[in-house]
Amino acid sequence: MPTRLFAAAFLVASVLVAYVTITIPFAARTLQLAIAVSMGYVAWLAWRGSRVMRHALQDARTGAAEPTGLAGDHPFISLVVPARNEESVIDDTVRSLAGLRYHRDGKPAFEVLVVDDGSDDGTGDAARGVEAGDVRVAIRRREPGSGRATKGAVLAFGMPYLSGDVIGVIDADTRVESAFLERVMRAWQRDPAADALQTARRPRNAGVSWLTAAQAEEQLMDMASQCGRWVTDGTAELRGNGMFVRREALEAVGGWSERSLTEDLELSTRLSAYGHHVTLAPEAEVGEEAVESLAALWRQRLRWAEGSLRRLIEHGPGLLAGSEPMSRKADFVAFTGEFLIPPLFVAAIIASLVTIPLPQPVDWTVPASLFIGYGLGVFLLGLGGLAAAGRQGPLLVGGATRGALFLSHWLVVVPYALVRIAFGPEPRGFVQTRRAPRRPE
Repeated sequence: MPTRLFAAAFLVASVLVAYVTITIPFAARTLQLAIAVSMGYVAWLAWRGSRVMRHALQDARTGAAEPTGLAGDHPFISLVVPARNEESVIDDTVRSLAGLRYHRDGKPAFEVLVVDDGSDDGTGDAARGVEAGDVRVAIRRREPGSGRATKGAVLAFGMPYLSGDVIGVIDADTRVESAFLERVMRAWQRDPAADALQTARRPRNAGVSWLTAAQAEEQLMDMASQCGRWVTDGTAELRGNGMFVRREALEAVGGWSERSLTEDLELSTRLSAYGHHVTLAPEAEVGEEAVESLAALWRQRLRWAEGSLRRLIEHGPGLLAGSEPMSRKADFVAFTGEFLIPPLFVAAIIASLVTIPLPQPVDWTVPASLFIGYGLGVFLLGLGGLAAAGRQGPLLVGGATRGALFLSHWLVVVPYALVRIAFGPEPRGFVQTRRAPRRPE
């Protein structure tokens, strides 16, 4: 109930602020000044984040961190693969993980657990049919109806079967290079105090369409933003696929949330509230599938938005009231501000249309400023992320422009998610994204 009330109050406040700013010039100029200041902050994050990304990627490309295939003194890692009706992709994923080179004394210093989450296809059999060599691959089935239908519940189910000091989460459509785990642990050495780490996500099907290419650029933008938040001692976050967390820290904050729609974001905020933080590994990539249809994109982004908003409402106050450094609290507030623009933009458009018949003309520069400010901020992050990845000239500007246009969908998704939280039914669980037809690698 408090979550519903907060979402409803937020919507009402957006309408009131929108009406005030389009009818009172001083309020409009104040809002536009705040937008300008936020653009300066985003530009700073993009610049700092791009430098972190560029240095990490250059080290990987030039051989300064040449893989050895040895785990050395790094911890034993448990990789968990939640899989529900993933028969079409799970065999290649297990085969990819079994090819990892992360060995100690000639033996793998990692294990793989596939959790067959009540599949009604051949997911479990397909995973068992992979020749894994000396890598320990276990398949455990979670029967239908045995718990909440969320990824967090699947991960919680798998924990008793894991022996690693570090838990890594890998989606069922993932491919990795053989040095992936070694790159992860080397990247972690840049910030050994961190209790969690997020790798880079790269759509393998980026060349299929404009939509999938835009998602590839989105991932580079996000990594630039994340690296910027990390290097400025902010609250960098986990992103689901390719995320790693120390078991001790995970258990200290209460384990995986079985009710959250976005277990990665929820855990990130909970870790921050308990004084832990997340680091980044731009040079360690997980290859995954980007969604290929607008309908699938809408379902995916609505879940992400609703899950993110819910964890901000539920855990944000605890983070701000805790003993975290002011830099992390300020970063969290700035990040939360990203969710203010979409409902304010939509409310400003609606309020402007409603007030057209009134004698006093409304200030249409308010919704225009919100739209331009949002787009410019994303464009700057695009420049940072794509430049760090090696894009130059027209390819750099074109990619950043496409990413900015693509990410404008959040201006609609976030307000809709707020309406669902305030007035819709409680979420019943994870809605799986349909896989694209299988293609040759």
